[in-house]
Amino acid sequence: MRAQPLTESHPIPLVPEVEPGSARSAEAAAAWAADHAEALEELVGRAGVLLIRGFEIDSPAAFRAFCRAIRPDLRNYTGGDSPRTDLGEQVYTSTEYPADRELLLHNELSYAGWSPDRVFFGCLQPAPVGGATQVADGRTIYRALPTALRERFESRGVAYLQHLWDAEGEPGIGKSWQQTFETRDRAEVERYLREAGMDYEWTAYGLRTRARHEAVLAHAVTGEPCWHNQADQWHRGFDSVKVSFGGRGDAGPDPRFDPATAGEASLGNHVTFGDGGEIDPEDLAVVRQTTRACEVTFDWRAGDVMVIDNVLAMHGRKPFEGPRRVLVAMA
Repeated sequence: MRAQPLTESHPIPLVPEVEPGSARSAEAAAAWAADHAEALEELVGRAGVLLIRGFEIDSPAAFRAFCRAIRPDLRNYTGGDSPRTDLGEQVYTSTEYPADRELLLHNELSYAGWSPDRVFFGCLQPAPVGGATQVADGRTIYRALPTALRERFESRGVAYLQHLWDAEGEPGIGKSWQQTFETRDRAEVERYLREAGMDYEWTAYGLRTRARHEAVLAHAVTGEPCWHNQADQWHRGFDSVKVSFGGRGDAGPDPRFDPATAGEASLGNHVTFGDGGEIDPEDLAVVRQTTRACEVTFDWRAGDVMVIDNVLAMHGRKPFEGPRRVLVAMA
């Protein structure tokens, strides 16, 4: 399969060639994806990011059919903390994080009990202003980081601490544990957590979890080391742009929302090294600077589908104004 980089200055995203004269309908798109599924999988497994253009993919059903033609094994967004709407049959809206804020580079669900091999994004409506997606090669980020810093993360791993509120009680920040795990059945949640090897505890506020993961992954096909974590976005003392921990107005501060103990004694998230040691915020500042220096940004067109190898590449979203409709599916 022939493919060319979207721009001459960056190797990703790579744009596969759709044969001239090919039909462009949603039905034709699914048929094309099925015919080229093996080649597309091989290509994204080397490049990290594909951008497929020119088809009339204009509905969740058309997007779903296209994704399933490549990877029939789509999965639910179970365990994810990003706000999004379930459109049915493993298709969701992309993050509904506030439009005026940037969603920083990350690997999908790197903090959860499972992380997808492939992430598909489909653009039904690009924003009139902003809303570009940024991507970055995890191999490039790994090589660009200072050796001593990446060795600290590589040898110690990371542990994501999450304290989720209970939908049966007072509303909290972010998603409840019921929304996060897409069930109200505690036994089902506990089964997920045990199978994922996560520590957990039911608390007076809700559910507290601890997930230990490697901070660097070797790609299954290429064997190359890839930066694969969201430590700079989960650390309670580093990121200055966070969802408000709220309060109770005249009633005074709510003890459930304490940034100093988020993910531990109070609701919220935090990240440490895998051995429990605290991560130096200065290291996270270097990580943030490095990932920004490696990012490649592109604007969406209606009908675009982006396919990401979730180990080789990271992705994010720039702020935007006006209506924007981008869908996501995972396998």
